[in-house]
Amino acid sequence: MVRFGTLEYYKQFAELINKDEEVSKSGFSTTILYVFADQKTEEGVEKAFFFKLDEGKVTEVREAKPDEKAEIVYTANYKILAGIASGEIDAMDAIKSKAAKAKFPMIKLLRYKKTLDRIGKIAEGISVEY
Repeated sequence: MVRFGTLEYYKQFAELINKDEEVSKSGFSTTILYVFADQKTEEGVEKAFFFKLDEGKVTEVREAKPDEKAEIVYTANYKILAGIASGEIDAMDAIKSKAAKAKFPMIKLLRYKKTLDRIGKIAEGISVEY
């Protein structure tokens, strides 16, 4: 079991995405930045994690700076991000209620909605400690 909001969690998440046939076949390519608004690094900046997907495979996952460039950026506190990852909170509802902030290309998200939903289901299946 891994702890949510750690590099180990995001590495395990990447491994599961890469094993998933549906995501692999999607051809989905993007960069994603998850920013924890209420957690700081040793340097005093918001904790963040970067994901890069190329043609349906995660090719990079690492700790990041909260202002790094990414096509999709989610910013919320730990509780909201954990709720989204566990499936207890709908990501779009969190954005609409302003519990989370997001930057994303709407057309691309609509085109790859099925793939993004699948990635969300993969997150829900991780054995994780919150």
